[in-house]
Amino acid sequence: MDKEAKLLRLEEELKRYEKKLKEMERNWAATKGGSRYGDEYLEVQCKVYRDMISQVSSEILKLKKGA
Repeated sequence: MDKEAKLLRLEEELKRYEKKLKEMERNWAATKGGSRYGDEYLEVQCKVYRDMISQVSSEILKLKKGA
């Protein structure tokens, strides 16, 4: 896979992750007063997605610097 194709794939992946994170954060804000289990679950999921976004973003930066 060449750099451009990989970069394009990573950028698309980043957009999907960011969209999903925004959706989860809205859900988390809406249900924050609900069950503790659901609250903790959404909080953990948001953290996981933030980490995935960070990893993909750094990979994109590496590819762009190497280009």
